[in-house]
Order: sequence, then structure tokens, then C-alpha cells
Amino acid sequence: MRSRLSGLFRRGGQAGKRPAQTLAYAETAAALVIIVGAGLLLQTQNPGFVGVSPHPFWLVVIPIAALHGSPPGYVAGAAAALVYLGLAAVQAGSVTNPALLRPDLLLEPVLFLVAGGALGELREAQRRREEAVLRRQEELERDLQDLAQRYLASVELARELERRIADQTSTVTTLYEAAKALERLEVEELSPAVLELASSFVDVEACSLYLLRDGRFVLAAGRPENASRPRELDVSGGLPAIVSSERRTATVHELLTEPTPGRLARQPMLMAAPILDTDGEVAGMLVAERMPFLRFTPAATRLFALLGDWASGAFQRALRFQQTRDRNVEDELTGAYNHAYLLKRAEEEVFRARTYGVPLSLLALRAEDHERIPPVRLPGVLRTLSLVFRHHIRPVDVLGKHAEEGTFLLLLPHLTAGEAEALAEKLRREVEGFGFRPFEEDDRILQLRTGRATLSGEIGEARELVEAAVRSLGEGSG
Repeated sequence: MRSRLSGLFRRGGQAGKRPAQTLAYAETAAALVIIVGAGLLLQTQNPGFVGVSPHPFWLVVIPIAALHGSPPGYVAGAAAALVYLGLAAVQAGSVTNPALLRPDLLLEPVLFLVAGGALGELREAQRRREEAVLRRQEELERDLQDLAQRYLASVELARELERRIADQTSTVTTLYEAAKALERLEVEELSPAVLELASSFVDVEACSLYLLRDGRFVLAAGRPENASRPRELDVSGGLPAIVSSERRTATVHELLTEPTPGRLARQPMLMAAPILDTDGEVAGMLVAERMPFLRFTPAATRLFALLGDWASGAFQRALRFQQTRDRNVEDELTGAYNHAYLLKRAEEEVFRARTYGVPLSLLALRAEDHERIPPVRLPGVLRTLSLVFRHHIRPVDVLGKHAEEGTFLLLLPHLTAGEAEALAEKLRREVEGFGFRPFEEDDRILQLRTGRATLSGEIGEARELVEAAVRSLGEGSG
């Protein structure tokens, strides 16, 4: 609203004064023509409305002067006076007629001229006061914004001083704990640990970790978790492009010519460090999204790059451990294949079933009330179930473990949904007939819960087949 009013009042300035006055002159001429035309049509004996009070020309003089100021006001008053005298002369028959010099006849045009000039000057004075008020308001707003920026800078400085007083440097104990955090061998646990270190040592307020999966850098973890960030990094430009192509830590200073606090606050990324694999290729990126301006220093950049190197070594160790573990395809306790190997075999069977048009089913098997079995008896239960399953399946069937503890997966090539359900029922009877009583609180016998999924048009991949079977198991099938 203020900006619209400001623009309206500035029309009287250098940019808009001349067009506005031209419009006022055109309005004056048009209004006088209309009034004179109405007089000629309605009263031919007195077209100038001489003696009429109030005179119709006031409808021209007063609005023009009040709206457009002094120059248009003077022009409107003078034009009304001249037209009035001209029409009076036409009515008198001659411009030399002594009747034109009557005081009562000359009073009206004089009033037109005086009123137009006076109202125009009042409007000009009011406009100047309004423009002065608007200019003062803009100056005050600029001063207020400057004070706000200075206040925010002082608050940030106070916070920085408090942090430095509270924690001058990282202690040996803290560094030891950080090193221990990066010794974890599970990739899923490393991601939040790396982000925790970035927050603690580099003072990053928001950060994220992206890992390379199927040729794309996909979000693995973020801190804070509810922050808005892309699920996949675009490596075609910006910091991700520099990191992926040059395999080094990059900062937003390389992209901005003037990194002011305001411009830095609007950037989605401040720093990005590569996570390298054993071949030196970029396998992930550690991204600093937001941090205090006064903490964004060259020392922080070097520490962030060092953290990227630590994270690279940690992920390389975790991946080597995972690969070594995956080579041992059998579970030591039950003899069933581990989950990674079962998924691999399931992918092969899905391809074979799609290629040759043969059926493929999968059973998910778990002891009823598995979570209530005492931990000391659980290994015996799992071995017993594995023995029962192995005794009643074909050589082509594949028995494996699910990632969820205590759940078996049975891959059944060439078996339809009905045949798989019949096998599931047979296994349930065999387990119940075994009469195993693993529960401490009661004397119930062990029962088997089953879930089933069969390859179809809705299930296109091995992972979907496994998820469908386990989901059916959770819904209480069997």
C-alpha cells in the first residue's frame, strides 16, 4: 500500500509531472466542451449559463485544481473564465457591448481564476508535505533495517564469544570418542556418526550425507532430520559438480564473488567434501548446509575436509567388512543362506521365471510369538526349525534368512501359489507335531506362522517378492 501511494505522489515529480498535467489539460478541455455543448442544446438563449448559480463551470475548476495541483488549476480557472466571457460576448452580440463590463458579470470569471489558483496551490502544498513524509518514512525504514542487521551481527558475535569461552578447543577425550565413532563397521551406523562429528567439531548447524547408489547420490542421513533438503544431489552444477569432478572439498566461496552474510544465508550448501572409495572414486558427499557466519572460516574448511578424509577411511573399512561378511553365504547357527545371498538367488530365479514363463513362489516362516521365546532357548528353536524345513523341501528350493531376526525365507521355483500354500500347511503340521515347548510362562507347543507371495504382474522384482511375503506374514497369514 505504501509503495502504491509513493508511486502515486511521485507522479508530480520529474518523471510523471508532464504526463499528468497533459491529462489534466485534456480533462479540462473535454469537460468545458461537454458543458458548453449541453448549454447550446438545452438553452439556446443563455448557452453560457450567465446568472446561473452555482455556475456549471465550477464542476470543472474545483475537481481539476483539487486533484492536479496549481498549474492545471490555474489553466482550468483561466479556461473557464475565457469560455464564460466568450459565451457572454456571443450572447450580448458584440465584445464591445458595455453590458459585458457589469461587475456582476465579471465577478464569476474572476472567481474561477482565483479559486482554481488557490485550490491548486493548496493541493501542491499538500502533495509536497505527503512526499516529504514518505521520504522520511523511507529513510526511517532504511535506518531500521541497518539497525536490525547490526543487532543480528552483535547477537551472533555474542554467541560466538560464549561458545569460545565455553569450549576453547576439543579435548583429547573428545577426539578419542570421535575416533571410536568412526570405527563402526555398519554403513547404516556410520552416516549419523559422521554428521554428529560435523556438528560437534566444525559447528555445523545443518548437514547431510549422500551416498552413491545406482549412479545417483542419494540422501543417506541428515541433521536435523526434519530439515528440507533434496533426496538426490544434482551433480551437474554447483558444489556437487566440483566435488564429483575434482574429488576435493569445495566451498561456496568458489561460486560467489561477494560472500556477504545475507547471500551465504540463502545458499543451500556452504561446503561439500568427497567420500572416496578404495579406488579413489567419489562414493558419497558430506554436505554442510548451514553454520554461523563467524565460524565459516578457512580453519573450519580445513577441519571439514579432514573429517571427509576420516569418513572416507571409515566407509572403506565398513564396506570391506560387509563384503567379507557377505562372502560367507551361510548362517553359522542354522545353515540357512544369509539374506544377501538369498536376494541374489531370488533375482536369478525371478529372471528365469520371467524368461521361461514358469511359476515362482516364496514363503516367509517364523515361530509364533517369537519375541516371547527366552533368549537362551532361541538358538535351539531356530536350529530345530531349520532342520524341519530342510527335511521337507526339494533340492532346488533355497532356504535363507531374512534381515529380521528369527524369520526364514523359502524360495520355491516352479511352485504355484496353491502348491506353495500346501507346503506351508505341511510345514506347520510338522512343526506342531514336533511338540517343542520353548515358552517359560506356559506349556504351549511351538507353532509356525507363514506368509506367502507368488510372482505375478504386480510383483516384478525379487525384493518386492520378499517384501510381499514378509508383509503377508505380519498380517497373520497362516
